[in-house]
Amino acid sequence: MSTTDDRISALEARVAELEARLPKSAASGAAADDTGQVRYGGDARLGGYEWTWDVVRSPGELLKLPAGPLAAVLQAAGHPARFEVLRSLLTGPRTVTELQSELGLNSTGQLYHHLKALSSAGLIEQTERAVYRLPAQAVFPVLALAAAAFDVTQARRT
Repeated sequence: MSTTDDRISALEARVAELEARLPKSAASGAAADDTGQVRYGGDARLGGYEWTWDVVRSPGELLKLPAGPLAAVLQAAGHPARFEVLRSLLTGPRTVTELQSELGLNSTGQLYHHLKALSSAGLIEQTERAVYRLPAQAVFPVLALAAAAFDVTQARRT
């Protein structure tokens, strides 16, 4: 990764940290209402970066959102190979070669199919030729998806 990429990544991490310190309604874009609050966030140290996040959403407002864009993100993240890509990118950018090796895929065509779906959903971005990463604004949403899926699987076991 070049010095410019390192500096951009560091700046993105700092902006995310500063945004997380904003008052809850300003940071989340949605104030709590009489339907209550849904929150997610926390602190994470991944890939040499430190992240702090605190998001508050109104359940009532969440229920009014169009289902299509939300389902597109869930569908993109819901494929096992794609979720493995997301988990891998949580610790830092990867080349296509690295991702193909980590996922054990036989062809780059398979991988590019998954990368296109994740990119279209806004979950990953290409930083340079054949290098992908999670944008700063996707780090905690991806972690929250993993946590929510884990909670659902645990609830089924009890």
